[in-house]
Amino acid sequence: DPRAVQDPPTLTGDVVRHPGRAGADDPELGATTAEYGIVMLAAVAVTCAVVLAFTVGKAFVSIPGLWSAEAHQLSQVRLNPLETFEYARVWWGPWLNLFGNIALFVPVGFVAYRGSVARATLIGLVCSLGIEVAQYLFAWGYSDTDDVLYNVAGAALGAGVAGGTSKSNRATALWSIAAAGAVVLTVWAALGLSA
Repeated sequence: DPRAVQDPPTLTGDVVRHPGRAGADDPELGATTAEYGIVMLAAVAVTCAVVLAFTVGKAFVSIPGLWSAEAHQLSQVRLNPLETFEYARVWWGPWLNLFGNIALFVPVGFVAYRGSVARATLIGLVCSLGIEVAQYLFAWGYSDTDDVLYNVAGAALGAGVAGGTSKSNRATALWSIAAAGAVVLTVWAALGLSA
């Protein structure tokens, strides 16, 4: 069989070509290797910025009507799951926490997905635990088991969506994540820095 021995990949322009197999410019991928790398980098960078803004950033930036930075400048651990539903100051607070934390980590799961939902979910867990530990150590907010549970659920959901997204649509989805994240960061900065 002539395909048993494959030629080594060659670099032509910014497209890596793999003779004898589906390569970087495969229409299934929907982008060249360089284009896909750029969109992945943009999605990862914006996702990290959004996650940090809405977790540890709450200790530094107030958003009127949602949170006060001063209220998040403390070290507190909440180990009882769903405790926020029992002691809510406003009825919508626990629901905002639930859906906000899930939504915050859907992009994390999507960009972390590399063929394994379990691996991407584990990455979401490690990121969430890292944030909660940093919040406690540096007095940047509440360290809450609910946040970890909801973040992991969001990462698993994002990874599941990524797994169900065709290769040709993955680059478009990553651009959408980067663009939506940039809009969210702009609004966050406009509201928070003007307060």
